[in-house]
Amino acid sequence: MANVIKIKNSGTTTNVPTSLEHGEIAINYADQLLFYKDSSNTIVSFDISGGVGVSELDAQVSDLEVTLAMQTF
Repeated sequence: MANVIKIKNSGTTTNVPTSLEHGEIAINYADQLLFYKDSSNTIVSFDISGGVGVSELDAQVSDLEVTLAMQTF
């Protein structure tokens, strides 16, 4: 049975999460940005628009199954 990982998300351009816990992430799929809270309590973003194709993944993760459920921020 796969574990469910819930990620805060938004499809609205320029939306940024206003609060995150340490270890929690959020995604804005309209802007293709991923957000996290750093050790200075600042919400930091980085661009994920380049992405990684399946063919680039190492064979060691081929049996990893992750189900994502999203929560809107």
